Amino acid sequence: MSSDFTGHAVVITGASGGIGRVMARRYAARGANVALVARRPDELAVTAGIIAEEGGAASVHVADIRDEQQCRDVIGAIVQRWDRLDVLVNNAAVPGSDQPVSEATIDNWQNVFATNLFAPVVLTREALSQAMIAAGSGNIQLVSSAAARVVQPKKAHYAAAKLGLTALAQTLALELGTSGIRVNTLVVGSVAGELFDTYVARRAAEDGLDPAELRSRLSALNKLGRLVQPDEIAEVSMWLASGAASAITGQDINVTGG
Repeated sequence: MSSDFTGHAVVITGASGGIGRVMARRYAARGANVALVARRPDELAVTAGIIAEEGGAASVHVADIRDEQQCRDVIGAIVQRWDRLDVLVNNAAVPGSDQPVSEATIDNWQNVFATNLFAPVVLTREALSQAMIAAGSGNIQLVSSAAARVVQPKKAHYAAAKLGLTALAQTLALELGTSGIRVNTLVVGSVAGELFDTYVARRAAEDGLDPAELRSRLSALNKLGRLVQPDEIAEVSMWLASGAASAITGQDINVTGG
């Protein structure tokens, strides 16, 4: 892919590690000024340091996106820093605690919805009102999960929040279609990395399974028979943000290995 984002301001939430860190590095390598947003300052500094070593440009914004005022402030700081906002990737998410609905606590549901659904709503609203609508252009991506479609026991809160992103993207696409702003949902499957390793370790311990066997079984569930790599997700994200995808909005773009 030859997408050039030179001079563009790209916001990545959850940029302290995992998919977010890889996305940030890839956008920066294509010339973007990347705004890194997360709660962990030390890990954000690591991401920023890697980007600097690779010759890219990044700004660090420590924020708890569950807080509406902090969302408003962080978008304002980004627009002030880069004098524009071209791409917003709502990537940050939390899994919550596994609970059957019969034992679910409202605190658990609220925590998951606050990060996985409500924060993207507020961040998107602020990106639109503070920059994109006036500019008459922009690209918004909502990172969802295959777990929203292929549900699992004890994960109703996570699936419901992630599925809500599809309705949000489709509604925004309708509202913004004539404003030069495109909105899509980037649906990811099982992704290689720390989060998957943690999940395998926890499931193996809970169910008395061999971790290596469980990892192999889960990795082979999709049609490609392997885990999705973070770089593959970053490439699709950049394609969605590029002119090559100029006619695509309101869609679920699946990067799940089938």
